[in-house]
Amino acid sequence: MKSANITLKDIARVAGVSTATASLALAGDSRVNIKTKQLVEDVAQRLKYVPNEIGRSLRAKKAETIALIFPNTPHNAFTHPYFVSLLEGISEVLVQHNFHLLVSTSRSEIDESAAYDKILRNRRADGIILWPASIKDRNIVKIIESDFPVVYLGKWHHDEIITVERDEFGGAYMATEHLLKLGHKRIVHITGPLEYQVSVDRLDGYKQALQDHRVLYDPSLVIEKDYTMESGRSAIVKLREDKVSYDAVFAGNDMMAIGAIKQLQKCGISVPGDIAVVGCDNIDMAAILDPALTTIYQPMQQIGVIAAEKLIALLTNQEVGEVQTVVPTRLIVRDSCGANKEIS
Repeated sequence: MKSANITLKDIARVAGVSTATASLALAGDSRVNIKTKQLVEDVAQRLKYVPNEIGRSLRAKKAETIALIFPNTPHNAFTHPYFVSLLEGISEVLVQHNFHLLVSTSRSEIDESAAYDKILRNRRADGIILWPASIKDRNIVKIIESDFPVVYLGKWHHDEIITVERDEFGGAYMATEHLLKLGHKRIVHITGPLEYQVSVDRLDGYKQALQDHRVLYDPSLVIEKDYTMESGRSAIVKLREDKVSYDAVFAGNDMMAIGAIKQLQKCGISVPGDIAVVGCDNIDMAAILDPALTTIYQPMQQIGVIAAEKLIALLTNQEVGEVQTVVPTRLIVRDSCGANKEIS
């Protein structure tokens, strides 16, 4: 392995200590005993480790602040109803540990890069909780692999990265299977942008449910949109224009499901009499909609708590526990699917 490719995690693995301990040892922190410090330094010297300057300078000064970063996305995170639940979960933990919260959003990848640079180089935070980004986002890879303390709120392709994710595949599978068990065969899936892992996972769950129930996958029933209410409405308009026949809709989030229901009703189509609809997220509006929306519950407050606890543990040299945590989802059955109880 080339020295340029050696990371703090490699040092920690060879020395037989946690990444947090290795970081503290190389920073000369008094909380690490002399023997462990010497061991880590010897391993770093032998492997010709070159420290990440941004991460090292940050850790040298404590800001007592956690940054919650929302990368460049096609929709503003603050407009989504479940943002408040996530924020409540994170804040609950940070208050207990006397940490402040810094929230950062950006409109473009260039703005995003500048925002990250300010947070890192100006030592504005001790660690980062990172909202899922586009698969194409180069800034995210740089942040996650910078040796800076990060908890990522999604799936990541390296096992050593600390993550907290929703069971997107399982939730989509449940929603689709529920509609199949109600007798529907032509199920439309309105996805979010497929450059996001969450959208890919939900599409995969939809496909797997169809396959397990021996229903042929039809690409004409899949429409890619952007998680807004307006895009749910426009999806129904497109299906009508293309003369696509269907008997149910599984929308990738509740906002699109609500937009779809409103457009169906505008066209004189009964929900659930003619078309059954299921959403995903269980936002507050779902319960008061007419008809009330069947949906997949996403435990956003719990996710916020778990993510914050992991990051605090990392920063205070405690055991993080489970590196990758997948939080289960569940089906909430209401009126929009045409069933008044869960199908087992």
